[in-house]
Amino acid sequence: MANHNYNWHDSVHNGAGNPCGNNAHAPCDDNGHGTHTIGTAIGDDGMGNQIGMAPGAKWIGCRNMDQGNGTPARYIECMEFFLAPYPVGGTPAQGDPTLAPDITTNSWTCPPAEGCSVNTLRAAVEAQQAAGIMMVVAAGNQGPGCSTLLSPPSFYQASYTVGALTTGTDTIAAFSNRGSITIDGSHRLKPDITAPGTDIRSSLNTSDTAYGTMTGTSMATPHIAGAVALLWSARPEWRHDIDISRTAINDAAVHILNGACEWWSLGDT
Repeated sequence: MANHNYNWHDSVHNGAGNPCGNNAHAPCDDNGHGTHTIGTAIGDDGMGNQIGMAPGAKWIGCRNMDQGNGTPARYIECMEFFLAPYPVGGTPAQGDPTLAPDITTNSWTCPPAEGCSVNTLRAAVEAQQAAGIMMVVAAGNQGPGCSTLLSPPSFYQASYTVGALTTGTDTIAAFSNRGSITIDGSHRLKPDITAPGTDIRSSLNTSDTAYGTMTGTSMATPHIAGAVALLWSARPEWRHDIDISRTAINDAAVHILNGACEWWSLGDT
């Protein structure tokens, strides 16, 4: 029987009518989205369905949405758990930072409708970076307009932000959000990198043998999370070195010239 202590946390404490209930003591996906994304990061059933980028990796999880609806408190609670995981039903006082994940894959954003303003999650995301956890984040799906990254944590410097390509091409998917970042006045370039994001085949939550396709920057994001896992497996001396790892991946990527959106670096006039 699986031991979920230090490997699973549920930040949904007061949902109504949720099929997973509240404070689930074992991994439970009430929406299907998480099952699909973690499959793309690390999935492999050993019978030909190697859907994951890094199938040898291990995972821990935290449920931060109630059937697709999040709150700042739930998001922050999960990020706190990842800094120092604690037993099921336990408290942060029991947290063990030596059990923290190396990488998190985050195919979610916190829009104003969920209670997030520009800086609501900034400190929590920067704490992940300071701990050496690579926080890989979806850019969001409100494209193709420019400066459409408007919801945390997609536009933070500390997030490694992923846009979507039309799978099998070097074309940015129409729905993929684009920079530059104007909502915080930084005008920084985002997303940081792109990956396949249309018609991605991965695991479904309907059964242990169910597979299907989904589309979005959510599907692109775990490709990059898995790529970081492969990089750190090959170059263990870079593990937890966020800056050198992001630079190595960016430099190794194919650079796509796209002039659809103007951008400015800080200090430009």
